[in-house]
Amino acid sequence: MEQGKVYTRGHSYRARAEARQREYRASVLRAGAGRYGHLLDESAAEDGRNFVSDVAHQAALERRAAGTGVAARTFENMLSSQAMCFNVFAPLANEPELAASALRPFFPGMGTIESIQIEHSPAGDVFGDQSGRGGVDCDVLIAARDAEGAPWTIVMETKFVEPEFSICGFRKPGRAKRGKVTCPDDVRVRGDRSACLYASRKNYRYWTRSDEFDLLRDDAVPEAGCPFAGPLWQLWVNLTLAHAEANARGGGRASFAVCAPEQNRKLFGGAELERFRRLLRDADSVVFVDLDQLLARLAEVANAAAPEWVAALRRRYAGI
Repeated sequence: MEQGKVYTRGHSYRARAEARQREYRASVLRAGAGRYGHLLDESAAEDGRNFVSDVAHQAALERRAAGTGVAARTFENMLSSQAMCFNVFAPLANEPELAASALRPFFPGMGTIESIQIEHSPAGDVFGDQSGRGGVDCDVLIAARDAEGAPWTIVMETKFVEPEFSICGFRKPGRAKRGKVTCPDDVRVRGDRSACLYASRKNYRYWTRSDEFDLLRDDAVPEAGCPFAGPLWQLWVNLTLAHAEANARGGGRASFAVCAPEQNRKLFGGAELERFRRLLRDADSVVFVDLDQLLARLAEVANAAAPEWVAALRRRYAGI
């Protein structure tokens, strides 16, 4: 089977990841390629070949049928972070004991896992930003308990080859040139949260919720300027979502995690996680889950021989 046309050349992480997916498609899946070798052809995409298990494929189909959150690229693009998320976490949702054993090294003190939801959309009154087409969601929502039985809510973002986190919509490049309102560099949200355009123009409650849960250090926000104008925005709203979901479940501990390959250096080259932690009252509430370590741990704790889907995950995603 031909590996297909190359999109990214060289030795970057993305180029290596693409090469792995081309090789996996050709030699393991023996499926046809789309325009490029890391894209599945229409037949293979429709057959769910982008998923390493029937459970993952079914979970993606059900989420797509719900009307939001899953696009065609999830089924076609082997570099899709969302496909990776379904591949890793959908089977774990059916095996909570295995999930807890695999995740425990990253979340010391974890006892049990009660449920795992993929592509979770919060209730409309959390941020007031759910439109049916947009709004803050989370890739994975985990309801767990610690070793003492207390509730623990974890919101997780998954990344495969994406080089960055999402930024504030009012600071996206090119807004001013297109005549759209743009948040100024010297916005004074420290003294007046309504200076945030999300608050004043959209009535979104990102600052309201963040303040409600007292997430930020007293010196986190400067007199002029917003620390969440850039890539820290996604980290901030997801951690805030974790606390809102924990509150809706009666309280307890809340954490935000990023699950990604450590080799995706562009994503972590700016040290966003460390910068974000320095703004928080509880820096330990932000966790990095190295995908390679998670897959190795899964293989270690799976009973007897690793399940077929675990072996497939490692073959496809580990050690790039």
